[in-house]
Amino acid sequence: MTKHDAARKQKIIDFIGATLRARGYPPSVREIAAAVGLASTSAVHHHLSSLEAGGYLERRATRSRALRLTPTAALHGGLSSELVPGAATLDDHVLAIIGEIAAGGPIEAYRDASETMHVPEFLAPSGDAYVLRVRGDSMVDAHITDGDFVVIRPQETARNGDIVVAQVEENAVTLKRFFKEKGRVRLQPANESYPPQFYDDVRIQGKLIGVIRRVD
Repeated sequence: MTKHDAARKQKIIDFIGATLRARGYPPSVREIAAAVGLASTSAVHHHLSSLEAGGYLERRATRSRALRLTPTAALHGGLSSELVPGAATLDDHVLAIIGEIAAGGPIEAYRDASETMHVPEFLAPSGDAYVLRVRGDSMVDAHITDGDFVVIRPQETARNGDIVVAQVEENAVTLKRFFKEKGRVRLQPANESYPPQFYDDVRIQGKLIGVIRRVD
């Protein structure tokens, strides 16, 4: 290996570690190429294969961005702070971040799966879950704050007390505790500053199964 190749590989390790620390999941191959000055993704794959063979990197070829720096890489480059807890493991699921959910008044629903997040398998064992970014503070007493990410399992039913994604208007959704009462549905915030919301009926889109918070 030339000194130039060794320096390039170290830059890749450093960039993967920095990205894990900054946002909690690994960079894409294109992001790596741009960051370290490689002209093609095939060149990145070549370096990743070399790093994997050298014991610096683990990856799963069938999953997008399933990269994990090994303890060898941490010791070699001083990256231990990036590896725990931010690094994705080989047992993670890659879930789409499909939009935002209101923890306050309902907001307009939209779908944009351009972002992804690695989620531990125990949070989404079936792999059919998705992630929403929380906007608002109406669920803070349930330990869900503005800017958190919630993992949602799609389902159309809920039991009293479940925290759900509820569609309350044609294109408006909110995250609240669900209670079926006589003749109506109560969506209960977890913040005393917010009153409960009452509806004749709501459409359940999914149930909360996990909360992810990034710590800077």
